[in-house]
Amino acid sequence: MSVTKIGWIGTGVMGRWMAERLIKAGHKLSVNNIPRERTEPLLQLGAQFKSVPEIGESCDVVFTMVGFPHELNDLILSQNGLLKFMKPGTLLVDHTTSSPHLATIIAAEASKVGVTSVDAPVSGGDEGAKNGKLAIMVGGEKAGFERAKPLMDNYGINIRHMGKAGVGQHTKLTNQIVLAGNMIGMVEGMMYGWRAGLDVEQMIDLISTGAAGSVYFKAVAPKIAKGDHSPGFYVQHFVKDLGLALDECKRMKIVLPGLTMANQFYLSMVANGEEKLGVHALVKVLERLNNVKFGQKID
Repeated sequence: MSVTKIGWIGTGVMGRWMAERLIKAGHKLSVNNIPRERTEPLLQLGAQFKSVPEIGESCDVVFTMVGFPHELNDLILSQNGLLKFMKPGTLLVDHTTSSPHLATIIAAEASKVGVTSVDAPVSGGDEGAKNGKLAIMVGGEKAGFERAKPLMDNYGINIRHMGKAGVGQHTKLTNQIVLAGNMIGMVEGMMYGWRAGLDVEQMIDLISTGAAGSVYFKAVAPKIAKGDHSPGFYVQHFVKDLGLALDECKRMKIVLPGLTMANQFYLSMVANGEEKLGVHALVKVLERLNNVKFGQKID
């Protein structure tokens, strides 16, 4: 029985864990990342570091997960991009959260050279990636989805084919809009509860079991309470996602005031040098607005 040769490009906060789960499931991976040092944990598990052309030429399935649409465009569509090297009959699975329009272009260009491309952004953060509990929303040909799904099953718990190319990205942007609104409600509620003198840990434990509770609340509210702003998902990438959603709103001629407000809050974090923090560090915006330090003893 032939062994599927897998390439993985992009081993950041989430990509590293997703690739690791494939390796631990018995797959052989060729990996690439800038900077190269971030591939080291995977190399120690048996992965091989290869250049982008080498991955394109040697692999049956190539996964990509980079930070921004312009990086994805360069990686796949440039003069020395992946599609110049991938062979007919191979599969490209892009886990980047990117532009729906770019996803349709990549799928069309891939088709011209006999490559099947699906856009498959994910949700669940680093913990979801580490524990194999990601939601994966896929756009593109059904045959490509069916071919990729057994591999994605190693790190995804809910994997859906949502429709044609670009629809996976639209689904992810919907997810990000909902998340942005939830995040504002979360940090405002925690700020209110703390300022009212509640025991924050008890408050989190209690309301997490009620209508305000969610998987994400349970994951990050304790981190907020401890002042732990380390990233499971970077502010800079969330700002990118919200900007993509606003671009699509403009194209569709719809107005989403909550999304606009959330985007402004997160842009203020970037302006304050906080783009490398986790998205739950939004509480810092409220600290500045109210001239307080969340969690400190109240006089």
